Formats: sequence, structure tokens, C-alpha cells
Amino acid sequence: MPSPRTSAPSTTTGSDALLYLLFGVLGAVMAFGSLTWLTGNLTNTLVGNGTWAPFRVTDALLHPEVLWPTLSTSMLMVGARVVPGLFTVALVVTAAVLWMRWRAGSKSGLARKADLAPLLDKEIVAKAKSLRPSLGGRESKRGPAR
Repeated sequence: MPSPRTSAPSTTTGSDALLYLLFGVLGAVMAFGSLTWLTGNLTNTLVGNGTWAPFRVTDALLHPEVLWPTLSTSMLMVGARVVPGLFTVALVVTAAVLWMRWRAGSKSGLARKADLAPLLDKEIVAKAKSLRPSLGGRESKRGPAR
């Protein structure tokens, strides 16, 4: 069972925003590095010599020409910078939208039982009695007064 959320800050700065930002940036860099390696290898397979470079994310990010020396500069730019950048932006936007929806809570748009309670027979009869106490002993179209 999850613990209830409190309004008290959990860090000395007053919020967890900096911690979330740090983890988000770290995750985005890891995703961008891995996608750079993957799309660089796929580009090399399609238009280069076809060999896959070893998994070295740092080299893929900083020196892609070392991992894929046979690729032209334009193909290297597209395969190791543009495509993984677009994928990373899509992942970050998707993660941000999902996180905001999760933080906002479940809002399905459907009425809950508490929202419908004033519209049910028992509540309507009680409201009518409170507005006109003389109706207390009368029968209604909905049944006997309660």
C-alpha cells in the first residue's frame, strides 16, 4: 500500500523538482546516447560498410566518426545526431505528458457515485421535504415519502 503524499517538502530546498530534473536529464542523456549508437549502426548497415560498432556510448556521442569511419559526414550527421535527437525529444515529451497525467490523477470524465447522489430518488425526496415540509406525509410519483 503506497504511503499518502504529504504537502511537506522532502528536501531542504523546498521541493523535489531539482531531483526530478536531474534524473530526467540523466535519463534523456542515456536515451540519446543509446539511440545514437543504435541509429549510427543502422545507418552504417544501410549505407556504410555494414559492420556494427561495439557499444561505446561516449564515443557515439562525442566522436561518431571514430566508430563509423566509412560514413559520409551528412550520413553521420543524420544517423548519429538528427534521428536519435528526434527520438529522444519524442521520448521526453511522451514521458512528460504521462507524468503530468499521472500527477493530475485519474480523470476519466465519468461521473462518480458521489456526483450522482443528488440526482437519485432518495436525495430528491429529501430535498423536496427540506424545501416543503408539508410534503412529509404525502405519496409521490416516485413512491412513498421516506
